[in-house]
Order: sequence, then structure tokens, then C-alpha cells
Amino acid sequence: MEKLIALKVKCPKCKKSLMDPYHNINGKPSIAIDIEVKGEKGKMMLCSYYGCYEHKSTIELPENEIITFFCPNCNEKLISKNVCEECNAPMIPLSFEKGGRLYICSRLGCTKHYLNFENVSDALRKMYNEFGYF
Repeated sequence: MEKLIALKVKCPKCKKSLMDPYHNINGKPSIAIDIEVKGEKGKMMLCSYYGCYEHKSTIELPENEIITFFCPNCNEKLISKNVCEECNAPMIPLSFEKGGRLYICSRLGCTKHYLNFENVSDALRKMYNEFGYF
């Protein structure tokens, strides 16, 4: 049986939590982010399980469109210097509450994402403390 890990993320700019306990996806709080697509603004809720691509949105999201992400707390645009290796779209940084970063592709339908830790040993210790050994 595959063990799923629910992520807890915060804004990399203002450091406030992006977790939304009022909009669960797959039984866990979602990651709530403000978005803009083709000039239309809305909200997007992402599944917090690592590797899950389920999401909900308050606006229609055209497939393959690049989405602009904003923090709902500080309203800062969330974008990194990195681009997706699969589709060349901007990568979106989200900070883990316990250190490290998750980068997700901003193109709807692209599943490219990756984790980045400054200290991998420390990150693994924290993960084992929270989730146990696999």
C-alpha cells in the first residue's frame, strides 16, 4: 500500500500558511492560492497530497494555459526564476512549513514538480518524525 504524504505549505514571500481547512480535497486541507488566467481572477485549491494533481477552481481553466499564481495573504505574485523542463512554463515556488520548497509547473495539465531542500538530512529527519519510516 502506497503511503501518501500530505504537504503543509506557506507563501515563500510573507511566510503565512496557504493551507485551507475549509476546502478539503481527498480528506485533507487544500492549498489555497489566488490565480489569474487570461485576465480573469479567481481562487484555486490544490490537493495537498504529494503527487496528487486534483484541484478545484472558482473560474474556468483552459487546458495547457499558463496560470499566474498569487499569495492570498500578501497578494505577491508567486514565480521563480526556474522554468519547467517539460514545457518551458514558469515554476511556482511554495515553501514547506518545516523547511524546503516545492516547485510546481504553472501550465495547467503539466505534472512536472520537484522538491528542493538546503539540508536533505535535516529534511528527512523531520519527515520521519512526522510520518514515520516507510
